[in-house]
Parts: sequence; C-alpha cells; structure tokens
Amino acid sequence: MKKNKIAQIIPILRLKRNLHYFDYLVPNELDQQIKIGQLVEIPFRQKLIKGIVFNIEERTNQSGYQLKPVNKIMDPLPFLIDWQINLIEYLSNYYFVSRATALKMLVPEIPKRQKSSKSIPPNYIFKKPLELDLDIEKYLVADKPVLLHYFKYTDKIKAFLSLIQKVLADNKQIVIICPLLVNLYKLYQYLGEYQNLTSIFLNDLPRNLYWQEWMKIKKGQAKIILGTRSAIFAPFANLGLIIIDDEGNENHKQEEPNPRYNVKDVALKLSVLLKTKIVFAALTPSLNAYYQVNQKNWLPWVINEPKQLPSVVIIDRNEEFKKGNYTIFGEVLLQKITENLSAKKKIFLFLNRKGSATLTTCQDCGFLALCPTCRLPLTYYEKKGLICHHCNYKQDLFLFCPKCKSPKIKQTGIGTEKVEAEINKLFPKFKVLKIDQSISAVSEFDIIIGTQYALDLIDWEKINLIGVINADVLFYLPDYRSLEKTFNLLAKLILLINTDHKEIIIQTFSPENYIFSALKQMNWSGFYQQELEARTDLAYPPITKLIKLIYQNIDYNAGQEQIVQIYQDLKLKIANNKEIILNPPLIVHAQQVRGRFRWQIVIKLLKTNINLDFLKDLPEDIIIDIDPENLL
Repeated sequence: MKKNKIAQIIPILRLKRNLHYFDYLVPNELDQQIKIGQLVEIPFRQKLIKGIVFNIEERTNQSGYQLKPVNKIMDPLPFLIDWQINLIEYLSNYYFVSRATALKMLVPEIPKRQKSSKSIPPNYIFKKPLELDLDIEKYLVADKPVLLHYFKYTDKIKAFLSLIQKVLADNKQIVIICPLLVNLYKLYQYLGEYQNLTSIFLNDLPRNLYWQEWMKIKKGQAKIILGTRSAIFAPFANLGLIIIDDEGNENHKQEEPNPRYNVKDVALKLSVLLKTKIVFAALTPSLNAYYQVNQKNWLPWVINEPKQLPSVVIIDRNEEFKKGNYTIFGEVLLQKITENLSAKKKIFLFLNRKGSATLTTCQDCGFLALCPTCRLPLTYYEKKGLICHHCNYKQDLFLFCPKCKSPKIKQTGIGTEKVEAEINKLFPKFKVLKIDQSISAVSEFDIIIGTQYALDLIDWEKINLIGVINADVLFYLPDYRSLEKTFNLLAKLILLINTDHKEIIIQTFSPENYIFSALKQMNWSGFYQQELEARTDLAYPPITKLIKLIYQNIDYNAGQEQIVQIYQDLKLKIANNKEIILNPPLIVHAQQVRGRFRWQIVIKLLKTNINLDFLKDLPEDIIIDIDPENLL
C-alpha cells in the first residue's frame, strides 16, 4: 500500500485540553516544500485557518476516512523554530492545555496591511547614564540562575546596564520582564544610549506595531526586549540573557485565561532550551527565591546591603483603644505627622485598601452589602457609591436596608478615601493627595496617601515619614502567603526611604507577630526561616508543589454535587499514593465570579516528580491551575 506524507498541524486556535493537532495530507505539489515550523493554511470546520506544522511523517492512511489536504504554505521559511516547538510542548504538558492553546502565546496575528509604526514617543525623556562600577563577571559565567538582591533602585539599574553592556558585546539579545508597565517605563528611562536597539514588546500593542516589533526581534534587529510577562514568548533570534525584574511580584503569574503560566517557570525552561543566563532581581525576594539560594540551586548576588536604616516604630493599636482612642491615627503617628509638617517635610500614609468604608451593614438585621455577581463585600466611595473591586459592579448607597427597611445603616473598615477625609479635617492648611491610577506632580503635595500601586510613582528622596495605617490588612486573608506578602511589602517601604534620619510608623493589632521583630532588624533570614518552618508543618510551597482545581456552576446545588463527585473520583485514583494530599472541595473566597459559583480543590504534591496522569481525564470545565499564586 502506498505511503502518504502526513503533516501534523496545530491550528492557531484555542482548543479543548486534549485537542493538540490534526493530521493533514501533504499534496504532491507541496511534498518537497513542507517543513516543520512552517505557517500553513488548512481547511478546518468549514473554513480556512492558519496552523503550524508540528511534525511530518510518512504512513498509510488507516483512519478509515479521507484526510483533508494542506491548502497552501504561507511562507517557505519556518515561522517557528525548534526551541519554540519544544516550548509549546512544555506549556501544553506542564499547564494541562492543548498545544493549540499554547501555540496562541507564541504566534502573532499577522496584519493584512503592514505599515511601519513608531512605538515610543519621539520626545521621550531619558535619564543621564550611570557610572557602571560593579564587578559582574562571576554572575555572567555562573552555570545556575542568579538572584540579584539590591537595596537601592540605582544599584539595580547599574547591575542591569552592566549585564546589558556585556551581553551586547557578544552580539546577543537580552529580554527584561517587568511585572507592570510603570516598572517597564521607569527602567526604559535608563536605556537612552540603546533606544535604537530596544523593543518594547507588549501583547496589547496595535496589531501592526506588534507585528513590526515581533519581526524586529525574530530578525535579531532588536537586541533589548522590554515587556511584561507575555514578552517571554518573543521569537528570540540569539538570546543571551533573561532578567526577571521584581521576581516576587504576583503579576508574573497569569490568572486567566489558559495557560495559567508563571513567567519565572517559563523563563527557567527557556534558559535551558536556549542555554542562556537568567537573573532574578528583587528588592524584597520571595520565600521561594530564598529557598532556591539556600538549596544552592541559585547563586546569590547581594549589592550594597545598607548599614543604616530608617527608624522602625511598631505601635500597638490595642493600647490606643484602651486609652479610648478609636480614630484612624494613634497618638504617636499623629504627633509625628504634626512634627514633620511643621518642619516642612513630606509624609506618605499607606493603607492597602481603597474607598471610604470596606463594609456596609444593617445594624438591625445584619444585612451585608455584597456584589450580586461575586458575593464579595462592596466598598463605599463617597462620590461613587458602592463598588466591587473584583468585577467593577456599581450601585448607589441605600438609605434603608434592602432586607428589613431599617434606616440603621453602618459603615465599618477604612480605606484610603476615609484616611484622606480625616487628614483634610486634621490638617486643612496642607496639600493632600490620594494617589489613584492617574496622577502627576506628586512632589507638590505635603501628605500623600496611597495603596501598593503608589509605591512606584513617588520620589522617595523627598519623603521623610511613612505611616502604615493598618499593617494587619493582608494578615488575615485565607492564603498561605499572606505573612510573606505583608513582610515583603513593609520591608519594601522601609527600604524605599533607606536612610537613618527618616522614620516609618507601623500601626498594628498584632505587635507580637514575629514579622515585626524581623522588620525592626531587617532580619530577612530570620523571617524566612520561621516562615519556612510553618510551611513545612503545613505542607505548603516551596517545600511542596500545589495544584488548584477550580469548578464553576451557575446553580449552587448542582455545582456542589458535581464538585463532590469530582473529589470522590480523584480520591479513588490516588488512593495508594501517599505523596499526594487531596484537600476536600471548598467554596472560594470570591464565591461567585461573573455570576457563577466557584469551588476549588487544592492538591499538595510532596515530591516534584509525581506522575500527574490522574488529572488528564478531568472534565473540560475544570480549570487546572498549576503552581497557583494564592488560594483565595
């Protein structure tokens, strides 16, 4: 029987978990032209679409039906090369998505009309070049990932520029992944001498501009690639260095849609595939980074550890309450604000909650104002009403309880809007700014109020006092990383004003927590060691590996029944495996998302090399989140 040439082609579509590629007959006229990695046009479900040739083989057709032929080859040159095909396989296998879904991360939409576009405004203001005085040879020749722990922003920039200089000398490319756009453009200010070699590569660029930058990277014309997490999928021609900026930032993890990848893990895989150097940079390293260094898997690179730090004062709010002070500001913080204003020094007040009140309740029947979609408490803003921060649902504040019609509506909890209102009452003569997501001229103000978002927008040289209104906000979230996030956030605040004549006042209801003794001494290893012991006892990362299964259903009772059945099926499959801990299903913190109830099953793997085939037959509507960033 005659053998035919068969091309296994991955369609450029989002497909179900187990739909990876499809067989197509290679017509005689394309027999000598078709190659792995080429972009081709194929018939698929009554229309013509594009796909990538994943594999080619010769065999007799034993499928029992006639294979459809490849329609045409779009370009004789391979569109994707071997390492990209391998990366697609990794994404598909590791994150339990189809190869087609993984492929979508790497292949751009080709514009019908291609025209040149300018990506950066021509009048972009660059910073003066810094003097590069760091010895980096040890880290460039390292055969393992490097953790760059810096304490001043300029030290990080010096390290980045020194690395860039060396890698460019070898005519290789560098990719720098930033967690947020604000970090990216702040870094770009220092790349003036390299602006013609730099590509800002973001997946939300206009289609023409994205294609233009994609091709510049593929041809090797762009030497420095700056982007957020999706830039890790750029078509590198000769990559020599990967830098992950602010490695502990949760924005490095894609929550949705699939694949729910973490750019750090993809970068590590890429560094193996392309044999490139990789550097993780952090002002406040994650516990996982510390663990990797401790296990000798990563090489530590500590730059200019500070000899002097600001004064850290921990205020017990319980004591304030005993004195009858139920206001937002304790006596010490209020006194320090007054002293600094009198001395014409600027103040930053930090609270990681927006709005005026975080809970709106009825004092008679206990009704709590919840988002009808997400079932999360609505936050009250004086000018905007009640808002859900999860889905942006809005409604007016009610005068009477919707449930019992009582007028006794009470608002509790505080947000940045409430802090702003109180500060304006107490210090009416001073300029106060509450930072939202569109601000300018920060330095004109005496008191700045903000959440975590504000930290990258402030000139910290001009801030003399930081007041943390309530350090407990992150403590009590039902998430195993809440203490780590709190420690890193407060440590970052301390380091941002990084000088011994400045102060940070931290108000808390839990002054006995070991986090505060570690912060006062900036004892990183002490905190990490205690936190590591707690994680070991509870079998949480980095000691174990987590998988989160998410199930959604518009009907609560049907959903509850279905998730219990899925749990029981999984229990049977892993019954004899003592290296897997299967937690019973729970309704999640955000009970409803887009009108659907949401449950989760958390799986703990006590070893990293456990076979996960027991997950392959899960229903398609179960979301498999590998290495979840949180368990909320």
